[in-house]
Amino acid sequence: MVQLVPTPQVQALLAPFRSWLGAWEGEGAGRWSDPPFRYRERLVLQAVPDRAVLTWDQRTEVLGTGELSHSERGYLRLLQGGEVELVLAIPAGYTEIQVGLLQGDRLELSPGPLGVTPAARRLDRVGRRLQMEGSTLVHEILIAVGEGGLAPHVLSRLRRQG
Repeated sequence: MVQLVPTPQVQALLAPFRSWLGAWEGEGAGRWSDPPFRYRERLVLQAVPDRAVLTWDQRTEVLGTGELSHSERGYLRLLQGGEVELVLAIPAGYTEIQVGLLQGDRLELSPGPLGVTPAARRLDRVGRRLQMEGSTLVHEILIAVGEGGLAPHVLSRLRRQG
């Protein structure tokens, strides 16, 4: 198998995200409607060889039953100056595009275009925050339905897996 060697520019864009790479697992809590819920999350971030792109593979399971409750697949595009674009497909009937900036150990993603299928629950905006706190990756998703502003939806604390 031929291994591609990233160009210096790709290496420079990837460097601030090296500590984010790998599989992360942990628990979280949230609410969409009543009652609040708890879940187990797995997020895998991997570098795409020779590209300034990370793959994003996320899934959550209902705590206690292991039943799949949510999943996402997509890409985190790495741009100059710590800027990023997140592009996700979600089988619940959504596509998300978010833009953001990595500042130190915090990645703040602002709502961009959101695609919603006719059969999906109403959702108008989605934002995210990821924060590295020591060896823990905190993943928060904020949502807006209707005219209100973004409000907390879910928050998980993830630890790197071997």
